[in-house]
Amino acid sequence: FYHTMRVVVLLALVALSAALDNGLGRTPQMGWNSWYDMMDGLNEQLVRETADALIMTGLSKLGYTYINLDDCWAEGRYPNGTVYTERSKFPSGTLKPLADYVHSLGLKFGTYTDRGDKTCAGRPGSLGYETIDAQTYASWGIDYVKEDSCYASTDHDTAFEEYGKMRDALNATGRPIFFSLCGWEDWYAPQGWGLGNSWRIGPDDTNWPGVLQNVNINSQLGQYARPGGWNDPCLLLAETMTGELRMTPRQTRTQFNFWAIMASPLLISANIRNMSAENLETYSNAEVIAIDQDPLGVQGVRLVGGDLSPSGAAENPPLGVLPCDASVAAQQWDWDTPATGYVKNRGNGNCFNVNNCGTDLISFECVTTGGTCCGAFCYKNMQFVLAPNGTLTSPVQPGLCAEVSGSGSSISLVSCASPVSDAQFFQYDHARGLITQGRAASRCVVQAEGGVNVWGRKITQGWAVMFVNAGANDADVTCDAQCFAAMGFKPGQVLHARDVWEHIDFQVSSDGFTVPAVPSDGGSAMFVFKA
Repeated sequence: FYHTMRVVVLLALVALSAALDNGLGRTPQMGWNSWYDMMDGLNEQLVRETADALIMTGLSKLGYTYINLDDCWAEGRYPNGTVYTERSKFPSGTLKPLADYVHSLGLKFGTYTDRGDKTCAGRPGSLGYETIDAQTYASWGIDYVKEDSCYASTDHDTAFEEYGKMRDALNATGRPIFFSLCGWEDWYAPQGWGLGNSWRIGPDDTNWPGVLQNVNINSQLGQYARPGGWNDPCLLLAETMTGELRMTPRQTRTQFNFWAIMASPLLISANIRNMSAENLETYSNAEVIAIDQDPLGVQGVRLVGGDLSPSGAAENPPLGVLPCDASVAAQQWDWDTPATGYVKNRGNGNCFNVNNCGTDLISFECVTTGGTCCGAFCYKNMQFVLAPNGTLTSPVQPGLCAEVSGSGSSISLVSCASPVSDAQFFQYDHARGLITQGRAASRCVVQAEGGVNVWGRKITQGWAVMFVNAGANDADVTCDAQCFAAMGFKPGQVLHARDVWEHIDFQVSSDGFTVPAVPSDGGSAMFVFKA
């Protein structure tokens, strides 16, 4: 027993010695990144002007302290392996003069490399040069290193090993250097905290659909973020050096809200030298920044809704419930159409379906003949029985009953409750085509359009809550009693509310709060609620 315990302790000590322990990243990093602003137009003079702009706009006083280069600065290596810059862009052959200038302004300076033999733009990578690159960066006064994954192995263990080599090399310099992993995959998250101060969890965001894709990915990874290491859903998007808008100002603001609620890095990758007043106002909101930088370091969670998609389009939308509205086609259903047991939506003509013979219920194109799925005819996944006691069942999952999640954002087949619970109680209103859920019959089954979400994040002053609409039409977005209960509020509580964009205080009830007419295609609102 004692020998086993000694081995366990020794292994733990080895793991700790190999972990990143640089004292950095106690809150998510903030600053500027060159990529979506300059791309291969990057040069030293523009970076100096950007550092000046960070001061002149007041952004530096709000916490934006990193000036970070991305790809396209390095040109080659000397015979001894030391990397040098492209002199037409960085005339000295090193980054030290630029780092010194950035430091003279009270800011920090970061650079970029790749764990492969080349960067994404074909510049020198760090594979096999981790030690000399780390020493070079430290001698130049680098405070931040982003390491990409182009031209590198996709094997998980190899990726972890290669990132570990750069981690150890940076640690060995004795200089505190923030280490940002850029591997573009969610499988970095469980290992990330031992390797770096942040880790990319999805592809380049690039535009509004890319932002939503990374939001959906990150929604499953909150348990891995904490002070010292953060899930990184990529860069903040606005206008480029040519004036091109990567997203609308509305979407830029909603991305900013999302990144704050998800405790994400706030790295503006846009032209702050000539930024619109609206986008500058977005990035200057001290109340939203305070949410992102909250010292609890808890990543937010999705409380209402499912995966988001541009304009609310969802290929196979999940079933959920919303407050009943007989005028909404997505809530109207015909039973026993087009065949016995089928439940067909009057809006898009899709039917109830047990997704992949599992337990989640979705809306899917109606299929009445042909094919086998999971050992039975595929159409069996679309046949349902509504019993007199209110339970909704499927023949492909005998013994299970449909149940609405606490937030109402999904319906799944689970063990049948006895007596029948409110979450498993359904009724069909033939006259209006509504399928009501719960004995109060106030919520109706709907095929989600991927449009609206409510997110919440526990912070030191209560809960930060975001209401978002990615759909094609303006929409009321509601956090109902179950939504508030998921945050730990008791029924009927009077809560203090703070609108962090309108900067006003008011009161709400934990029985429910609706933001009316949230603008379509990326509108959002953000509040702080506390008892």
